[in-house]
Amino acid sequence: MNDDQGIEYFEGHFDFCQPSQISRQHRRFEAWAQTLIRLPQPGEGPLDHLLPENEWQRLLKQTPDSEGWLAALSQATGVYFFPSREWPGRLMRWLKLARVRRLLEAGAGRGYLTAALAPKATAAEIIFKSVDKREGEFASQLPVHPSVAPGDVFQEVDRFRPEAVLYAWPPPGQSLAPLFTCSSLRYLILAGEPGGGVTGAREDWETLASKKSPLLSRFSRGRTGQTRHQVTIFWRGSRAKAPSPA
Repeated sequence: MNDDQGIEYFEGHFDFCQPSQISRQHRRFEAWAQTLIRLPQPGEGPLDHLLPENEWQRLLKQTPDSEGWLAALSQATGVYFFPSREWPGRLMRWLKLARVRRLLEAGAGRGYLTAALAPKATAAEIIFKSVDKREGEFASQLPVHPSVAPGDVFQEVDRFRPEAVLYAWPPPGQSLAPLFTCSSLRYLILAGEPGGGVTGAREDWETLASKKSPLLSRFSRGRTGQTRHQVTIFWRGSRAKAPSPA
């Protein structure tokens, strides 16, 4: 099945009137989506399973409803955050500029991003751990990357003692401010919609020092589309003392 067929199956889901036809189109779209958004296969490089940015843009331009398409892609694959192949290298560059040596990925899900970050972190001499509570909105029987350990970030942060936590699409209304009770934590890198409510809690944006990262907001998108997506850096301390990396 090619990409054009995958787009057609998504659009066709809304064109048919018979429930049996809708169900067939839905199953075809799910099968296609799970070949597009997948974990690395044996023999592949650590970034090969991630789509390059030009491919993402080509696919998004083919559908008249890019937000609906990304939402359907998320539901079919259990993945909420869709980084391009270029994104992990940008994160490693940011971590190097910030002098971060210990990184904890929270809410890692199936490990779609973990699979790329684990070898990149090793190469950069960054100690890395990835955890997930396995309580996602979309229950899935799809495979999970072996680098993802079961765990709750609010418990793991004190055990692992990270300098930065990466959290893509935290639960709606979930405040992440308690993570800063861990004295080693300097940065919280949050991927999702700014302002809280949809991802995280509104009070975090109102009370914690934060700023948008132009470097990390590019080459990525979330389950609700590209226009409302950004990567926000939260840090310990005064709003006036913003971290130097963008």
